[in-house]
Amino acid sequence: MPRSSSPRRNSSWVKYLAGGILLVPAMAGSTVLARHLLRFDLRDPAQAAFVVGAGVYLVMHLLLWKPIFMHVMGHELTHAFWAVLLGGRIKSLQISQAGGQVTLSKSNFFIALAPYFFPLYTFLLLPIYFISIPKYQPVLAFLIGFTLAFHVALTLHSLRDRQSDLREVGLFFSLIFVYSMNLCVLVVVVAVVAAPVITPAVFIRETWISLAQIAAWATEWLSASGGTARK
Repeated sequence: MPRSSSPRRNSSWVKYLAGGILLVPAMAGSTVLARHLLRFDLRDPAQAAFVVGAGVYLVMHLLLWKPIFMHVMGHELTHAFWAVLLGGRIKSLQISQAGGQVTLSKSNFFIALAPYFFPLYTFLLLPIYFISIPKYQPVLAFLIGFTLAFHVALTLHSLRDRQSDLREVGLFFSLIFVYSMNLCVLVVVVAVVAAPVITPAVFIRETWISLAQIAAWATEWLSASGGTARK
């Protein structure tokens, strides 16, 4: 019906616009994070264990085995977790090696996209890391690095298929939003395991400075282009 098709077109344009707006800070944040990740000190036991844990998972993923069932379970449980957190209820939950499905009383774009940027297993470990004594922190840092690499690698692996979550929200917006949120999650995780490398406050401040520089450059370029056109 024409009444139902019009809102979908408008919503699509809004999502493209929102994705385009998010793209610039995502690029700025990427450069800031990349610069700080080079500051990892492998002489620190926790930082070294974090890097080794991520590397061990990636080797296992690429050469040995992909724990698909654990990924599917984490994916569906993350949908459920955020739905309950935002006031919804779980009606049914099905998980198998072939895939999973969760039926919820409510959903929105955040609940739909949460599994692609919220590493559930990693966030289950972070509180334990906080309260652990230094003796056990390298072991926990190893597991945090392992589970974070698990999240990133299997999320990328799943994107090879046609993910209904992304397409229902809007593919372009979803990809930009998920990428941006993964940047923020990585900052939080690194800030816990390797606080000297980066903190959320530093990330926000330096990203804002980068955005201001991009805006100044764009303004200067537009001014120069306008002057050339008038001539």
